[in-house]
Amino acid sequence: MNTIFFNQRSDLRSGWKFACYVAVFLPLWLALAIALSLAAPPGIEESDLGVMGLNSIAFFIPAVLATLFMARFVDHVPVMTFGVGFHERWAAVFSMGVVIAAGMLLLVLAGAALFGDIDMMWTASEFSFGALAATFAILAVAAASEEMLFRGYPLQTLMTGIGPWPAMLLMSCLFGFVHIQNPNASALGVSNTVLAGVMLSLAYWRTRSLWLPYGIHLAWNVGLGVIAGFPLSGLDIASFWTTRVSGPPEILGGAYGPEGGGLGTLAFVAGTVAVWVTRFRISEFGFRILRKPEIRNPNSEIRNL
Repeated sequence: MNTIFFNQRSDLRSGWKFACYVAVFLPLWLALAIALSLAAPPGIEESDLGVMGLNSIAFFIPAVLATLFMARFVDHVPVMTFGVGFHERWAAVFSMGVVIAAGMLLLVLAGAALFGDIDMMWTASEFSFGALAATFAILAVAAASEEMLFRGYPLQTLMTGIGPWPAMLLMSCLFGFVHIQNPNASALGVSNTVLAGVMLSLAYWRTRSLWLPYGIHLAWNVGLGVIAGFPLSGLDIASFWTTRVSGPPEILGGAYGPEGGGLGTLAFVAGTVAVWVTRFRISEFGFRILRKPEIRNPNSEIRNL
């Protein structure tokens, strides 16, 4: 049965799957956003970090529920098919993401010292443990919600319909678009966010798992904002150090942070290259970094990317 709705295998076409996901996600998101705004403690919406936390919860829960719905009732496959859940070797892939992000952060610090006047101050004593822990928790949920939305089911179903690169570019542009309203956002900052989206989308494509892009995303946000204390996409948050850099904003990013300048571009390009050149061996729900070339078995379900 090959129709406008179904392909030759009688599967719902990817465009309709995407529309179905949106139709499930949007009402859930709207209802939860209204509920959270009514139940939020007084004053929380005056804090940029508080607003980020509410938005992250409002996006994360509907994204998870919409993915579960699509897996169970539309695609009829395990939800782990879409790269979520605790797969075999998930910790190793997540750790590789942390390593890649750490390298990107070292590149930013070196560039800031080279092109500007960098000043790092220990400021952890100015914040309570609860404030630092809450900041980390909000960033963890924010990264998870963005990965579920922009590298999860919507990206993956578009990949099967229009191809990997068109899907990655489309979802990365949407990823950049949602950051336009961030404080001190600029054209270069938004462009760098699109580039970061491509890097994270490629990280999913290379592993068929959200753990690698999540590891990169979370480690970058925590390292840049909570540990080093740079402005994080225009936000000033509780941090162990506070880093201020004076110099050309087109290189250093100005008040938006490194993501708003040429250093951010360099870091995301370097991260994209690192994701591309790292070799992964992927099975149906398990994956690990290749240590040495192995003889391929044509009867195996394992693929080398």
